Amino acid sequence: MDELQSLSANRLLFDLASRLGSLEGYLYAGDKVDKSYLPNWIDNIDREFRNLSLEVRNEIQPDYLALLKKVRDLLHKAYGDQDPNTARIAAVISKIN
Repeated sequence: MDELQSLSANRLLFDLASRLGSLEGYLYAGDKVDKSYLPNWIDNIDREFRNLSLEVRNEIQPDYLALLKKVRDLLHKAYGDQDPNTARIAAVISKIN
């Protein structure tokens, strides 16, 4: 069994929110960002969101998308559209829209 599947809905939601908020804050650091962390960070956020119940996903989706778009904008500002992490977050957003 996947570790995420064994966690309560509240724990999954907390983990997703803390991870996404941390990523947004981390990207504000600009030149201090270690890009090697970003692919797994983005993938984990996407996986955690998909592991939430449909009811929870539907309830938080507008706010989740707003934060993902902030992250995308920060990545775009720092690295441009051709950066793999910018493309990765854009793909996550497009799966939800």
